[in-house]
Amino acid sequence: MANPWKNAATVADLGQAMADWLEGRIRTWPGYGDTRPDDETRHLIPTLAAACRAGYVTTNSQPGLNPSRGYDGRMWRQRAVVDGWIADARLLDRIRAEASRASITIITNRPGARSHPGIPVTEADGEVTTGFGWTPGHRRLISSEWCGVGRHAIRELRDATHLTLIDTEWGRDNRLWPALTHATTR
Repeated sequence: MANPWKNAATVADLGQAMADWLEGRIRTWPGYGDTRPDDETRHLIPTLAAACRAGYVTTNSQPGLNPSRGYDGRMWRQRAVVDGWIADARLLDRIRAEASRASITIITNRPGARSHPGIPVTEADGEVTTGFGWTPGHRRLISSEWCGVGRHAIRELRDATHLTLIDTEWGRDNRLWPALTHATTR
């Protein structure tokens, strides 16, 4: 079987490959060290795969989780969040509109633009452990997430928008995902 990542010529091709990885038809993707999504995101796979097929190639996500005792004994909480790449301006406008209606924070990082400082999305005992929205720059982010991808797709990613959507309410997991589904399946 041909390597769908190496053969990708567009962001849309990457979206199809990412959807196939999320659904278990491809064993790996270049920017992730595991063969499947984290267990906490399994319920998000249909939404993420649909978004990828529509042209919003998601690369990181997590559900909103209410405070709970974690593996290390600390109290953990999470905000629902997703980020990824989008080259289709009309789809970007639809996602922005739906996210805005749902009161979801929208962060766009364009090539050459100054990066957003980021927003905390995971805490353990009040200590921030993860933030989203900040990027080290397009080229660096592309090289870390898309090693081994076809050069034509890389070229298109360099002109794409890195889009992050964050539900600012800790623990809520029922607002971001319906908004993303509505924007990417109509």
